[in-house]
Amino acid sequence: MPDNLRTAVTKHTKDELILQSTFADLEDFYETIVLPPPARKPKGKPTVENHVRYLEIHLVEKLKEKIYVSFEDLNAEVKKIVAVLNKRSFQGKDFSRQDAFEKYDKPCMKPLPGGCYTACDYKAVLKVPNNYHIEYDGHYYSVLYSYCGKPAILKATASEIRICDQYNRLICTHKRSYREFPLYITVDEHMPPEHLYYKEVNSKDGNYYRRWASAIGPAMSELIDRLLKSSKHEEQSYNACAGILHKVKTIPKGAAEEVARKCIEINSCKYFTFKQMLKKMDVKELPEHSPGTLSNHENIRGKDYYK
Repeated sequence: MPDNLRTAVTKHTKDELILQSTFADLEDFYETIVLPPPARKPKGKPTVENHVRYLEIHLVEKLKEKIYVSFEDLNAEVKKIVAVLNKRSFQGKDFSRQDAFEKYDKPCMKPLPGGCYTACDYKAVLKVPNNYHIEYDGHYYSVLYSYCGKPAILKATASEIRICDQYNRLICTHKRSYREFPLYITVDEHMPPEHLYYKEVNSKDGNYYRRWASAIGPAMSELIDRLLKSSKHEEQSYNACAGILHKVKTIPKGAAEEVARKCIEINSCKYFTFKQMLKKMDVKELPEHSPGTLSNHENIRGKDYYK
């Protein structure tokens, strides 16, 4: 129950309580409740002050009788005196502070959190920009796009970036970046649907090459899929995928499918194998109903029709 000082309380009316961000973080870390007394007519504060006064009177009276050479000795003596005071019954009652603690407080207590409380560097954001990224230390961290135009609070530690709304409720977290590139750290779930669609269509990752191959045919799709899975890291196969798919731009789809099938048959789904087989490919080897050729049937007029 602190006072309504500015370092603890941002706003306190009869309808609303907003704690200062650092104080609210401390409250969350220790899973406790901060209840400042009403600003103009405090009710619980005098009770707390009376207990402090009672403790101070009895401590000073006992401690002044002796000289202490270290804080360890002083603290040990304070602990003994407080233990005696806590076991003393309340005036006119048959129970003590220790009894009240054992009955009401102790059953509700939780163990202290593991680790130490880490103080954050705070940045108040009046309005989240339209690109739904908040700048900190030369990097830009994404937040859910629906928060554009709304106030937010960025909290930075040495390893983490946390973004909260104006009521200190967590929106998202990022691992703090110290790299020169990329400057924008974006989570796909934070993007609006149209931006996410554009990224999925234009980003040259494994799915990009798989979509390109599936537009040619099932054999090419399987070839590219095997090629991507053949490397320890998928990114190592991107150049080979691009090389194969750029080569088939100049040939009929039927020819590309035939070469892809041959590569799959001999279990050699590599750029070099595809390139060598494509060189040996003869137009006569194309399937009769290949998507890249026209079938001979009665509806084909032929060049003699125009003579």
